[in-house]
Amino acid sequence: MKITKIFLPVFMSLVLIVGITQPLIKTSENISDKVFRLHILANSDSTYDQNLKLGLKNYILENTSDLFIGQNLEENIDIAKESLEELYRLSKEYLESQGSNYDVKTEVVKEFFETRVYDDFTLPAGVYNSLKITIGEGKGHNWWCIIFPSVCLSACSESMSDYLSEDEMELVNSGYTAKFKVVEVYEKIKSKLS
Repeated sequence: MKITKIFLPVFMSLVLIVGITQPLIKTSENISDKVFRLHILANSDSTYDQNLKLGLKNYILENTSDLFIGQNLEENIDIAKESLEELYRLSKEYLESQGSNYDVKTEVVKEFFETRVYDDFTLPAGVYNSLKITIGEGKGHNWWCIIFPSVCLSACSESMSDYLSEDEMELVNSGYTAKFKVVEVYEKIKSKLS
């Protein structure tokens, strides 16, 4: 009898929370299914390695501005996959020009990202497609931006609204709230289970 008195309220609370958050989770997952990120990981958190990462970021963006011109997510992912050798070459070229002998790895992956807050928008936690460039050990702080829609080089509100629904734009423009933490916890658990 005691277990029922405890179990029933806990169970009902969980059902209520899931019912309330399910539309939010669905909207967040829709966003992660429409976005392609560029993710650069530094070798370490030393000042040198962090500056190298930021320099590589600038070099990659300057030299690939005409590369990711696909009309949709799939086209841009295909372009990235077909350009991995060129992206590797550009990365090595930059690192060597800075006197670095770090190795670099370029790959297209699906990976978990935590909620990210910017001045103009908030991107919810989730598993996103990304072009990942790892410098050396890749144990330092990372840098990322959005390749598609092309937010790295243009304003978010102009380009993202062309690809996201009104509900999705409302979510990314709402600023960080408690609902983002709920999505982040859900997506983190889901990511670890899969």
